[in-house]
Amino acid sequence: MSKRNRNLLIILVVIAIYVVIAYILFLIEKDVEGSNIKSFGDALWYSIITLTTIGYGDRFPLSALGRIISMFFVLGSIGILGYVISQISLKINKFMEDRKLGYHGTKMQDHVILINWNSFARQILSEIVNAEKTAVVITSKKEDVDFIYDHYDTKFVFVLHSEVLDSSTFTRANFSQANTVLLNFDDDTENLVNLIAIKTPFPDLRYVISLNNPSLKKTFKQLGVTFTLAKNEVASKLIASYVFEPEVAKVTENLMSSATSDEDMGMMQFKITSTNPYLNYKGLDLFLELKTKFNVILVGMSKYNATDSILIKNPTNEHTLELDNYAILMGNTKGKEAISASFGIEEGI
Repeated sequence: MSKRNRNLLIILVVIAIYVVIAYILFLIEKDVEGSNIKSFGDALWYSIITLTTIGYGDRFPLSALGRIISMFFVLGSIGILGYVISQISLKINKFMEDRKLGYHGTKMQDHVILINWNSFARQILSEIVNAEKTAVVITSKKEDVDFIYDHYDTKFVFVLHSEVLDSSTFTRANFSQANTVLLNFDDDTENLVNLIAIKTPFPDLRYVISLNNPSLKKTFKQLGVTFTLAKNEVASKLIASYVFEPEVAKVTENLMSSATSDEDMGMMQFKITSTNPYLNYKGLDLFLELKTKFNVILVGMSKYNATDSILIKNPTNEHTLELDNYAILMGNTKGKEAISASFGIEEGI
């Protein structure tokens, strides 16, 4: 027997016992001189008022046996009240726990979904939040939820506890309205399996993979991954740069982080819309204009075709900034705010 059917049976048995006892009370009290319980309805009314602890006092037993039987309702009212309070408390606690674990879902849009929490994911999330972008973190460990909420603003971060990537997880994390999915499993095989599981229902999302084995970058690229990041490869290049060009490495390290003050310099990209004042500008002309007006440096342009993007580094006047291109810029927070106001669009994709 299922738990639901068993609970239903218990409820029916309790109701049956309750009706029988109320009927016995009626049989005992109906012939007692001066009794105000003259019908089965009176007995039910008295029992209900007693069980709910209201106690109007308009109906009550007079006989000794009737009072003994009524003790069932008096004691039952204590049990029922305790049960109701405990159930309400359990429901409230479960509601709050489910909400904290993300089971009620999020309405975030154009957000990053970061799958699997670890120290590397923490560094990524810090950069996302520093850029004032929103992110959903999916983790299989409940203890991660408290840690993330203790360190990040809920304005930018939503955490979902989920051990599997299924339809309920997709709905709760609002995959359909997301911008980018970042798979960050420690095992590249897990990255591959989960990429296929997500990409089937959501083929148009941007996918970024954090790999341990750089040799798999081409494989994931062929599967439609937008960007693959080999953690060890990035670290080795940066360390090598420190060996023979330490000052260049310092600048590179700084640029890899989002600018959080006017003293910091960070990389940023802005999509070119039809209202952008610099639409159709030549590369060198745009470089001089942005540097003079906003103290922001044009580093590159990104042009999209049907299947891929073409990155133009250090653009010249042979290159034109066209509609739906991206301008790749370098600047501080003050420059970012000025560019955002001038371009009429927020930083990012």
